[in-house]
This record gives sequence, C-alpha cells and structure tokens, in this order.
Amino acid sequence: MSINLPDIVQISKLNEKEREKTMSSLFSELLKMPDKQKLEILKNLLKEMGDRASDEEYINLCKTNIKVASSLPEDTLSAFLKLRMQAVSELPKNYQDRDQKLMMNALNTFSDDIKNKIMNAMK
Repeated sequence: MSINLPDIVQISKLNEKEREKTMSSLFSELLKMPDKQKLEILKNLLKEMGDRASDEEYINLCKTNIKVASSLPEDTLSAFLKLRMQAVSELPKNYQDRDQKLMMNALNTFSDDIKNKIMNAMK
C-alpha cells in the first residue's frame, strides 16, 4: 500500500475545517500502514514542515493534529504518539528542538482534558 504524500505545508495553510478534514483523512490512511512505513512518512512530513513552514503554519498543523489525535481510542493514540516521538528523535537536533517547542505551544492552547489525554498517551 502506498500513499501519495500531500504537500503538508499547503495543508497547514488551509482554513481550520479543511485542515481538520484533510488531516483526519491522512490519519486514517496512516493508521492502516505498517509501523515502519508510518515512521518513514512521519519523518518525511516532519522534515518538510521543519524546512518549509513558518512557526504559525507549524503550530496550526500541530493544533489540528492534536485535535484529530485526541479523538482516537487511547491505545491507538498512544501507539501513534510513540511512533511520532520516534520519528522526531531520528531527525537532526534543530528539527527536534523546533518540533518540541512548537508542539508544546500548540498543546497549551487546549483544555486540560485534551492536554492530559495527550500527555498520558505519551508515557
């Protein structure tokens, strides 16, 4: 199964509803794939965002991803977040630092319920 990688930066520029619809679709495609393929795709998408997206675009995409991810069942969410963290850890340090900073920035815009669900799933 192969997936055509979307232009993730273009997605980050969509309005909130369109971005959410597009990312929900991407998530459902990703979740069907073997972990190794998910990992490669996540690394490529994160690298693309790191290379081309402004901080605002990156944060918007993070917010959308958090919103979509928080609706996943807990075990699926946990597995996905672990894979995402692995993908980030395999990127150069400057990408890791930026991702962590902007992801936390995005996460802090959510209610405690969502924040706690995401943080607990990362353990």
